[in-house]
Amino acid sequence: MSTTALPLPPSPTAPSTLRSLDDRTWVLAAEGGDAIELLFAEGPVVVTDIDGEGRRWVLPSGAGPVSLSGSGSCWVLPPSPTADEPAWHLTGEGVVEATAVPGGTRVLLRGDSATLRAHRARPHADVDGGEFDLDLEHGGELADAAAAFYWGTMLPSVIERTVAAGFADSSGFVVSTLADKYVGTYPDVDHEFQIKGRVAWGDRTDDDVVRRMIELQLRVMREDPQELWRDPCAIQPNGDREYHVRRSSVDGSANAEMFLVTGNVEVLESIWLHVARTKDLAWLAANIADIEGAASAIEDCVDRQGRLWSDVYYEDQVIKDGRETMAAALAVHSFRLLAELEAMLDRDDRAGAYRSLAERIASTVGAPVPFGHWDDDARRFVDWVDRSGVVHDHIHLLANVLPVVLGLASAEQTSHVIDLVDAELDEFQRFPTFLAARIADYTDDEIGDAGPYDLCAAGRYWSWDAAFWSWRRDGAMLLDQLRRVAAQGALDDFAMGERYDMDHVYYVDGSPWHGAAHYYEYPCVFSWVLFTEYLGIKPSLTADLAVTPRLTGTGRVSLGQQAYRLAYTVDGDSFTLVNEADHARTFEIDLRTLRAEAPEPYVVEIAAGASHRAVLDGERVHA
Repeated sequence: MSTTALPLPPSPTAPSTLRSLDDRTWVLAAEGGDAIELLFAEGPVVVTDIDGEGRRWVLPSGAGPVSLSGSGSCWVLPPSPTADEPAWHLTGEGVVEATAVPGGTRVLLRGDSATLRAHRARPHADVDGGEFDLDLEHGGELADAAAAFYWGTMLPSVIERTVAAGFADSSGFVVSTLADKYVGTYPDVDHEFQIKGRVAWGDRTDDDVVRRMIELQLRVMREDPQELWRDPCAIQPNGDREYHVRRSSVDGSANAEMFLVTGNVEVLESIWLHVARTKDLAWLAANIADIEGAASAIEDCVDRQGRLWSDVYYEDQVIKDGRETMAAALAVHSFRLLAELEAMLDRDDRAGAYRSLAERIASTVGAPVPFGHWDDDARRFVDWVDRSGVVHDHIHLLANVLPVVLGLASAEQTSHVIDLVDAELDEFQRFPTFLAARIADYTDDEIGDAGPYDLCAAGRYWSWDAAFWSWRRDGAMLLDQLRRVAAQGALDDFAMGERYDMDHVYYVDGSPWHGAAHYYEYPCVFSWVLFTEYLGIKPSLTADLAVTPRLTGTGRVSLGQQAYRLAYTVDGDSFTLVNEADHARTFEIDLRTLRAEAPEPYVVEIAAGASHRAVLDGERVHA
């Protein structure tokens, strides 16, 4: 929507003055009263709230009539993400109430002044109002998709203070689908990507949602009735917790436990991301006992040789009874991150213990089968080895790229994996990203009795596939993946399905997707890949931010979210970074994707409002 063609704001329905600040912003002042009231057209509503302890909450409208109350901020959006009509953001000091009335939504702010700002139908802004702009080739379509996914799926999935207000476990309760197929919240698998998407957006409210999601997981692990510190597959509205889910194969000959260690491995990475983002060491210290409890459930599945008996990690209904390569690699990653967190608290003995455990597991990943996970004859990592010692392998993507990305593969193994991925590129990239190159070859003792549900493309696979292409410094591939997901989302008004089979092998039915409608996964992973991999802005424990752009050309990126508050420009021969925060910050900078001759990675401190310029030929750096 063009900012020069914005309609006038709605007229106040209570006595107020309306004064324009610019063509997108107005100031309202109550006349003879202490409230401002506006009537908006019907559409999605999001109210934010800050409680007495300073905790931030988001209250999105749902399927029923709007009736929301918060403090200081309300968004009202048009029904369609592609509408010409604007979205409106009302902010002020005081209670804000949004209520459905015939033909629209009444918003009442109990205060004597407010600010009203117009945005695109799906704002290029986070829920706290931090705006972003991508002045890049294809930047507009990427920004539009990110905004549509955020406002249409990610925010409505947070139901802590709305639908879930009366649930047994309401704090941290986010849903995976807005189409009522699954009604619980799912710590195993789903919380990883719900959290990554919110970390990527970088606003304070989403940071608070992330913290509560983590705290919910720590609590239910601590309350495991078997005292095994298991992270449950699901937490249902009535309080039921599914700590143990076992599935059988189609032919009944095999069975495996779903997500035995998945949530425990994932939550360690989620905690690292949260601490790297917030630098909240007091929170970390207060929760370290529970965090080590979460780690203990993984340790319990490691044998004396250092092999992790994980069963199923990501793929529901794939009967992996044994040792997954993917799970072992990710466990190494999470134990290394936990060691870094322990070191931040000067718990050096614990840090050393977790580093040692990580390296024990790592030593088994690159070892040859049947003891380890590497097939010398096929020159690739296998998918899993079952408890009978049988190797299962259909050229699984993450089993191969994760050991490479995480530094667990030898130089020779890395070379073979790169050749493999390049040779099978068409299979893996039917849509970002298919889990294996030979999905038609899975057998009836490997497929679950509910069918080949996850033998396709999924956001969870794409997330780590994107990490691989980022590791290869291939911005063109990241851009292509983002654009394909954005284009697919646009076909359905950015309400994406659960799994994308692309009419291939198992689900040849005229639809590119199957499973739940209006699902969380692709929107969250899109945000993660866009902000952290392609734009290259990541949390860091050792600096305020890590900056590793993977852009394919020139342009300017401006990120106004609280965690970012920066802008950077890439032109023909230089990179300029502006610190738009109100205090000095440190940045870990790696520009080698932009040009091979760029400076080696370095750390720089930039004063508030100041800029830093690097010449990309590597000869000099200007502050």
